[in-house]
Amino acid sequence: MRRLALFACLCLGLSVHAAPKKEGKKDTKKAEPVIKVVAPPAAPVAALGERPAIWHAWTDKEGQKLEARFCGLAGEYITLQSRDGRTFHFKTELLSAEDIAFAKTCVDRNRTSTFSPAVIASAAADIDRLVGAVLVANKQTLNAPATDEQFLRRIYLDAAGRVPTALEASTFLASKAPDKRAKLIDELLSSSGYTMQMFNWMADLLRVKDTFAKAVPAFTFEDWLKARLAADTPWDKLVSEMITADGRLSDNGATGFMLFDAEMPLDGVSNLMTTFLGTNMACAQCHDHPLAEWKQRDFYQMAAFFGATDGKDEAIGSAIKMAVRSDASLPKAATLKIEQMNTFRMEDSVKQKLTFPKDYKYKDAKAGDPVTPALIAWSKGEKSLPVYNVNTKNPSQLRDEFARWLTSPQNPRFATNIANRIWKKAFGLGVIEPVNDIDDLAEASSPELMAHLTFVMKAAKFDLREVQRVIYNSKTYQASASATPDLGKAKYLFNGPLVRRLSAEQVWDSLIVTAVGTYADNVLLRRGDDLKAMALPAGKVTLAEIKNAVDRTKAAFSGSGKAGPKKVGGGSTMGLANGYDGDKPVSRFSLMLARASELPQPSPETHFLRLWGQGDRLLADSATNDGSVPQVLQMMNGSVGKLVADVRSAAVMDATKEKAPDAQVTSLYLSYLSRKPTAKELGAASQSLADGLALTDLAWVLANTREFLFVQ
Repeated sequence: MRRLALFACLCLGLSVHAAPKKEGKKDTKKAEPVIKVVAPPAAPVAALGERPAIWHAWTDKEGQKLEARFCGLAGEYITLQSRDGRTFHFKTELLSAEDIAFAKTCVDRNRTSTFSPAVIASAAADIDRLVGAVLVANKQTLNAPATDEQFLRRIYLDAAGRVPTALEASTFLASKAPDKRAKLIDELLSSSGYTMQMFNWMADLLRVKDTFAKAVPAFTFEDWLKARLAADTPWDKLVSEMITADGRLSDNGATGFMLFDAEMPLDGVSNLMTTFLGTNMACAQCHDHPLAEWKQRDFYQMAAFFGATDGKDEAIGSAIKMAVRSDASLPKAATLKIEQMNTFRMEDSVKQKLTFPKDYKYKDAKAGDPVTPALIAWSKGEKSLPVYNVNTKNPSQLRDEFARWLTSPQNPRFATNIANRIWKKAFGLGVIEPVNDIDDLAEASSPELMAHLTFVMKAAKFDLREVQRVIYNSKTYQASASATPDLGKAKYLFNGPLVRRLSAEQVWDSLIVTAVGTYADNVLLRRGDDLKAMALPAGKVTLAEIKNAVDRTKAAFSGSGKAGPKKVGGGSTMGLANGYDGDKPVSRFSLMLARASELPQPSPETHFLRLWGQGDRLLADSATNDGSVPQVLQMMNGSVGKLVADVRSAAVMDATKEKAPDAQVTSLYLSYLSRKPTAKELGAASQSLADGLALTDLAWVLANTREFLFVQ
């Protein structure tokens, strides 16, 4: 009861503080029209050169060597990637002193190949100028600058996916350095937390799941994606690798994206167009689009670029089944996994097989006729661009030709689509909404701003880290937040970011960090190696090779030959314990205390993450931030509520180290809300502690406030 009493008392001072609406901002009877502002050309932004991979023969203290590329250095942990795609994440203390020094030079070399501080400042200032011009034209103003406390919490959540610890918060707030915000942005964008939150964001966009089809494990795809993000792979290269990937899922994790829709290839093309171009052609799959220019013919001509692609090798699947039937001693569950991992593969034939459907009813083609691949364009004249000069004569290369067009800077929508999505990630709303339908660029709240962000994306050579660096350094991003606007009345002109509830992953990751501290940032789940061991050699499938594959993967099996693979995803998270690199996860209250990116994708339906809105990954952008009663019950009575109120909690232990009650209260406020308590809050909390309330109770109260659950 004391908890609830304090909760009711403190919540009066913990409401979400949106920036107040200023007089004259908008006529409440009739919204001001959005005036198109013709701004002077943006200042030139220096284009980044492609960052070369830094290969090195690394040596540990025992003299063992590993040839690998440098991916990142965060604190005492280093991330490397070998030539076969495996990722290694371990403490630098295992390396020789020379290699530790070399790793630090790698950080400096990578930083010099990014935008210079002057370019960052110029590009960010152009954002402010373009936003400001539209606001002035519509008789509005930019919100007041965010306080250090607001900025601190916002940038940690947006760039690292979690709230700062009490120590991280107090260090930043105590700093008097004039450039401390820019320095913090740089620090977070180079942290392991950045990679984790980018994986969460990208997993919702790319529909990353532990399994697809009939429970085919896709861990190799997840490991591949994490490794590419850790290496800061540019978006165009990442997408190209996914679209053009060849081979089996067991050999090449990059095939996972295309193999997700291997049994429904037309749906795959529709999803691909929405994800990478912001073009919704789903209706045109069955008939001419009733609300857009797309014809059914357009859809099939785009799909024809994948008409020679096959994602499933039925012959090898049948051969494995026959071999298994000939030897009853082979474990069925094990051989089923081996069959799945070798059956699903990406391969292109010498013939484009797609034809118009039997019920095709339009005069521009005949039902059953072969489809000639052709690229769509959004306006007249676009097809004269050099990138539209693709070779459709060689069916086995159609996918590669499509990827070259798709990811080119000359593509009319590719750069704009990802720039718009990255802007929404930072502000809670895209410059063009909805983000999955940006065919008409005139629908942008500011076409000039959208053009500038597209320009920055191209100048950065699709380095998403650098584009976010520009956005985060702008005064627009660092302004106070606004309440969610009514887009039915008028477009939002970005007076500041929107107040919004934390995503499911941000809530979970923040609670995990308050429970175990920054330790969680070094717990990395890797489950693809056992699946790679299931790969069969090329050529005829033999019983001997199948037995060899079973032997190679025995570490992934229970050992009985009957129980099949251990549960390593989609079921009990406790079965993940042996799959982690770096630090090992802590387990409390039947919860694996690892960050959301290092748990099953997506988590089981009853898990905290799903109840708080994590997407089911069947469609892109399926996550929600809607509230619900089960969420409240989870925090009040569930395992997560117990975790927050645990005496072993890192946040509680940090507070306990303080001797004075006021300092203890302040420590918890910094841990959960990234600010110090007001005098009224400090008085109420200190009095409650004097009356018998425990620090664990205060932690529970703060975790249940609206202020904790919202970013502002």
